Amino acid sequence: MLATDKKKSIRIIERHLRNYKTYKVAIKNLQKQLDYIMPDITANYELKEGTTGTFNITSSTEEAVLDRLESARALHLHEQIRQYKLITDSIDEALEALGEQERSFVRLRYFDGWTVEKTADELHCSVQNAFKIRSHALDRLSISLKDVSRVFVEFL
Repeated sequence: MLATDKKKSIRIIERHLRNYKTYKVAIKNLQKQLDYIMPDITANYELKEGTTGTFNITSSTEEAVLDRLESARALHLHEQIRQYKLITDSIDEALEALGEQERSFVRLRYFDGWTVEKTADELHCSVQNAFKIRSHALDRLSISLKDVSRVFVEFL
């Protein structure tokens, strides 16, 4: 990976780490909107050979709901939820591979928005050591999130 590609990847990962809590809230809010549009309906994607996917709706109230269903809006909401979940679930799994100090750094610096200095104080280390922890954590996250980073870029 070229140095510029690596820097770009790190910036994308940092942006998503900073927005992690917001993504979690967005999932809940988007789901509420979807539930409002589609009450008592179960929505899922089903892939069939030779197709890219279909949107199936099943419910005892399907006939009545379809009369007022905004299907394009529902599909858009569903896709946004899937993208946010992919990002947050991928981050959750990638964090599991980090050491405790690295996870603490990520949580304090990115999720809680602390400065590097305040994070270093909390971790009982120097600022210089905090930057080493950051570098090591982001290097590992860039490996763990490599394939997902394409979705990250498209999502931006």
